[in-house]
Amino acid sequence: MIDKHSRKISYLRISVTDLCNLRCVYCMPPGGTELSMKEEILSFEEILKIVKHGVSLGVNKIRITGGEPLVRKGITSLIKHITNIKGINDVAMTTNGVFLKEYATELKSSGLSRLNISLDTMREDRFHDITRGGNIQDVFDGVEAVLKAGFKGTKLNTVVMRGDNDDEIQDFVRYIMERDIELRFIELMASGWKNMVDEERFVSTSEIMEKVKEVGELIPVQQRVGGGPATIYKIRGALGSVGFISAVSKPFCKTCNRLRLTSDGKLRSCLLTGGEVDIKDILRSSNLDEKEMQDKLTDAFFKVADMKPVVHSGKNRAVMSQIGG
Repeated sequence: MIDKHSRKISYLRISVTDLCNLRCVYCMPPGGTELSMKEEILSFEEILKIVKHGVSLGVNKIRITGGEPLVRKGITSLIKHITNIKGINDVAMTTNGVFLKEYATELKSSGLSRLNISLDTMREDRFHDITRGGNIQDVFDGVEAVLKAGFKGTKLNTVVMRGDNDDEIQDFVRYIMERDIELRFIELMASGWKNMVDEERFVSTSEIMEKVKEVGELIPVQQRVGGGPATIYKIRGALGSVGFISAVSKPFCKTCNRLRLTSDGKLRSCLLTGGEVDIKDILRSSNLDEKEMQDKLTDAFFKVADMKPVVHSGKNRAVMSQIGG
């Protein structure tokens, strides 16, 4: 698939659930969100059918997201089936890390390539506040379990928020000095019908970098495991590395190669803007034979690819937990 801006689409992010065991302040509104009914959520069989069709159109990389993907029963079975699809060469997962102590070994055995772990503070009290009740030790234990299980290219995603955790930037850097982890500082994207920049809490990549440099010299990295939109640096003497994702100050839309599948069956062109097609209706239509269904799926993939904007609008009208942000 080539979109109308000449970008080759090869990456599909799949939200397997809109449920999450945490309620992070930047991801979910205080009152929570309206969850999908069970029958509205794609089955594993439907997800696999979509993945196989995507592969036939050039998709070769998959990321499993949520909500929190590890709350979905049988998730490792889905991963095994996806990794066995010919043409898929990379299957990763984004998780809040709480259940990794329990699942790390099983995820490794399932064929999962890599893990991205979201963590926005190193402090117990702040973690409790940011996640509205979470226990940070669960995440720390999960990180160690992942490293012990032998995962490579593990990424630690940190959304920097002024007044919430911007004074911890150097603490995060020190954490990866002795761990083989790629720490990625991410600019805050406000959610829920706001302008993308929440000016009171927004911290730019340039400001973050200045604080990182106080810990050690930054050395640019040209190649790394898993790719992605981050600009990566090694810190002299560190086992891990540091990356910066500047989605707000320097959008990377021109290199975007991804589509998104929501847990309720919407194929989306962009996290923020563009458009979507409900392909669950195609899969569940009783009026289509197999060929007609395949043709409609192909049309849907190409239609959504053509919806991809040349650059996002800067407006985020979505709740991240519902679309696998």
